[in-house]
Amino acid sequence: MQNQLNQAMPWPFRLPRRMLLNGNFSSLSPFDQLRLITLLHIGWYGMVLLGLIVSVSMANGQYDRAQYNLIAVPAFLVPTLWLAYRHKVQLASWYLLIAMYVTTIWGIYVRLIDKADVHVELLFIMIGIFSIILINSRASLILCTILTISYLAARLITFQQLQQPVEMGQLITGVATFIALIYVSYTVKKTAIQIQRTIAVQNQALSELNTMKDNLFAIIGHDLRSPVAGLKTQLMAVKAGYTSGNQFAQRIDQLAQSVDSVYLTLDNLLHWAMLQRERINPNPVSLDLSKIADPILLLYVSDIQRKQLTVTTHLDAAPAAVDEHQLSIVVRNLIHNAIKFTPPAGSIHLSTSTNNGQVSLTVQDSGIGMPIPDQAESSGSVVQSRGTSGERGTGLGLQICREFIRLNQGNLHIQSEPGKGSTITISFRLDKSKKSANRSNSITKFDPVESI
Repeated sequence: MQNQLNQAMPWPFRLPRRMLLNGNFSSLSPFDQLRLITLLHIGWYGMVLLGLIVSVSMANGQYDRAQYNLIAVPAFLVPTLWLAYRHKVQLASWYLLIAMYVTTIWGIYVRLIDKADVHVELLFIMIGIFSIILINSRASLILCTILTISYLAARLITFQQLQQPVEMGQLITGVATFIALIYVSYTVKKTAIQIQRTIAVQNQALSELNTMKDNLFAIIGHDLRSPVAGLKTQLMAVKAGYTSGNQFAQRIDQLAQSVDSVYLTLDNLLHWAMLQRERINPNPVSLDLSKIADPILLLYVSDIQRKQLTVTTHLDAAPAAVDEHQLSIVVRNLIHNAIKFTPPAGSIHLSTSTNNGQVSLTVQDSGIGMPIPDQAESSGSVVQSRGTSGERGTGLGLQICREFIRLNQGNLHIQSEPGKGSTITISFRLDKSKKSANRSNSITKFDPVESI
């Protein structure tokens, strides 16, 4: 905070900025922080400028002008600084503007009494500039309108009292200046506020992304440590001769599944990182969705056996133009989640279909389901949850599925209810250029024993 204030304040006035710490500066809104620093600039620059003006006036023998400035300028600068240092920013802003307006009117009156035209009303322009920074757009618009009327009235009264001809060029130039101020106060400031809000939203999104990244690293570090440590222990036992070849062979399926789980976690993390950096582009090819499921099911034979799941398939020809690698990642995550969240002796059903120019692949399970907030198809949140056998995950899988399906111009639809399982359907446009016969018109049971 001190470094920010050092940069905000000009070098001659860095000593007064220490008084900013007499209060919670960070608790102020960004607009109030800007107003506070602006008020300090105006206050301390004004005091220095006052000394310069008074010195020049006295050197030229203009003692009345020096006296006027010594009374008028501190009348609005000193209280403004006092209020600003007490962090009464809004009150300080309005006091400064009103006090400057009153002292300007007084200055015009004094000049007219002395029959001198020194264009004191030009201070109205300065008040308008300060109002753009210090008050909201609507109030600044109203004040600039009042200042325009005041300027015209002051010039016309001056011409009349001093018996001068009306200078239309001077009036037009003054009015044009105030019109520019009104335009800036209404349009440019409004745009600046919109940009500020956009930046605030982006900063919040970045903060949430960083928080999610930290949570992911913590989760992944914990999740990777356990399977890798188990694999290391088994290998060291074999190497030391504590475990025989037959004993190790009996554990291969379990170790393979642990390694596959680690691989899936790392693969999801890699693709998530690439998606965040927008470095993944789809490479669509013509393929059949019905030919994707079987090879992926083979990767989870040991899990299917361990949980005694019944897996059935009804895979009809479903040609689509999608990225094969990205589709494999999507289907793998969907099948992995179905196995993870389905209790022992449960069932999983995979099917493909064609309807109204769309091809679909559906993964249906009899698992624990998910709450409604997690079903939002546009959700970008990452929710970690445990499977029915204590399996852990990063929660990246479903988010990556959404992104890859979006990149391939597809749709993801989730139907789920806690305790009643989930049905997840992914659909893409039908690839009419590919003629393919139906693979199956009947339900087939996937037998993990025969698949080994």
